Amino acid sequence: MTVIDAATAMKLATALAAGPTELFAVLSELFTGIPGVRTATFIATAPDRSMTHRIGTSNPVDFPVGNVDPVGDDVWNNTILGAMRPVIGDSVAGMAAFLPETEGLVAMGYGACSCFPIVIAGETRGVVALLGDAGIFTPATLARIDTLLPIAALTFTFEGISKLPDRGSGLP
Repeated sequence: MTVIDAATAMKLATALAAGPTELFAVLSELFTGIPGVRTATFIATAPDRSMTHRIGTSNPVDFPVGNVDPVGDDVWNNTILGAMRPVIGDSVAGMAAFLPETEGLVAMGYGACSCFPIVIAGETRGVVALLGDAGIFTPATLARIDTLLPIAALTFTFEGISKLPDRGSGLP
């Protein structure tokens, strides 16, 4: 484990002061700086826990901000929201165990996925989802990810960040 260097700390502080969009950009850079991680996405849980929605991503073309999914009775939701534990699929078969959209992710060139709940005050406020190459989620990589998750949790403390997008306005 390493301490964040002064330049990274300043970059994070500046982004945090500027707001969530800027913080997503810096966090995306940090997560995708981990070898093999190609996409970082940030998902918020609606205040009533009925929906999740994408609030930030390093790849807005394939994973647009504003995407809303209902919270259902499935492995992903039960593990992340219910048990407040991560799901890690370090291979296509591992991803398929919790992601019904695995086939589409494989078609985009991904071979591994991990999703980490951001738990604040006893509830899952959000998720950091990482996609990349098969075999990347080694103990060393997971340790590096663990050092960034508390910083990513700051995103979910912004007022209104978990509010569902207003679908009638055309805004995300």
